Amino acid sequence: MQFYHLILLVSISVCPILVKSEIKPVLINKFELAHAGFSTLLRTWTLNSTSWALVISCFNPIPGTTDYVYNVANIEWQLTTKITPTVLTNQIIWPNGIVPADTLLPYSIIVPSGFLVPGKTNGNLYFISQTGSPTPLVPNDKTNWFYHDADFKDMDGDGHFDIVAGRANIPIIGGPTTQLIWLKNPGNYSVTGPWKLNYLLTTGGPDIQVQFAHIGSLTVLFANSYFTRKLQMFWSDSDPLWSNASQLHVRHIDYEPLSYAYIQLTNDLNGDQKPDLLVTVNDEFNGSLIAYELPTSGDIRTGDFIKHVLATGFKPFSQGKGKGAPGQAFAVQFYSGPARKKPVIILSGDDDGCVYSLEALHDDDPSNWEYSKKIIHQSKKSTIGQISIEDVDSDGHPEMFVPAYNEGIVYIYRLMDN
Repeated sequence: MQFYHLILLVSISVCPILVKSEIKPVLINKFELAHAGFSTLLRTWTLNSTSWALVISCFNPIPGTTDYVYNVANIEWQLTTKITPTVLTNQIIWPNGIVPADTLLPYSIIVPSGFLVPGKTNGNLYFISQTGSPTPLVPNDKTNWFYHDADFKDMDGDGHFDIVAGRANIPIIGGPTTQLIWLKNPGNYSVTGPWKLNYLLTTGGPDIQVQFAHIGSLTVLFANSYFTRKLQMFWSDSDPLWSNASQLHVRHIDYEPLSYAYIQLTNDLNGDQKPDLLVTVNDEFNGSLIAYELPTSGDIRTGDFIKHVLATGFKPFSQGKGKGAPGQAFAVQFYSGPARKKPVIILSGDDDGCVYSLEALHDDDPSNWEYSKKIIHQSKKSTIGQISIEDVDSDGHPEMFVPAYNEGIVYIYRLMDN
């Protein structure tokens, strides 16, 4: 027996055990910004080199008022200095998450807008370039639609990228209507609106996020609905053309009716070198973070999506109509240590006031989906908006921007891999 103990001790000394380092958030700055909601980091062009801009949409609940979108140019140069955001626009009602629109015009954005707040339901998709004022792209049909996201695809093969989006109308009496639409790019050298509206689904479509992806030889659209509680995937028999709605197919990724708030196709969550879906369910009493393995059969249209619940039990720090947790999740890859083979998940808690980091407990086992969960930012009074994460100063450590809505503060952390 002593002989085997000696072998074990020699093995440990020759082959040291790899231990993951700790992800530690370091607060490096903060700045005031009233009603900070969604933050987005965008690539821009400054002084003959690419740079980062931090764009933040802000909204207040006062009916009928317009809201603000702010910009912090060259954020990598201002990480530890006094930050004063500049106004991009104050003409949009309830701006949501910012969508980079470089596909249409370099260094431009689309601002989806509108929400289920009295006097704020008349939304649109607004195009903003570096020099122009907001241009509404969706024709006004006298219905209060609101929008949260958009993606780009040449739907009809004319060589111009069109816009695809989900939208919702929630009447005072009756159930919600959710649609999947696309806007035809007129092919002008400058973007003017509105664009021609086309329907893929006039009812039963997504109302929050849409994301195109190439899975094998097939183009698919992943989408989710918060109000009609659906998690869906679309494809077209005429792919790569999607203009004929009769050729469109829809598949339910999950038949459990949940309030799916955000969806993201990641490169790989569990270390098997295959993409996975990362989904949050925003709920008043039991929100959750879920991963789905894409079908391994080679045909995403018929294979099984394998579901893994990564964390659950999220809820707002105070109950109320429209409140829920958690918010959006991001998979962040840290490369500084050989022991960390799976990405760290950074999760906004939304109305629970927290930001979380989740780390895989078993990096060498793709079949193991257990995670630890740690609070890395906490507020006892503020909703946390959409965070954004990038290594903007190229020092090897990502920066994290945290909008605290009720506090009117944006916190800046550096995520250190110690």
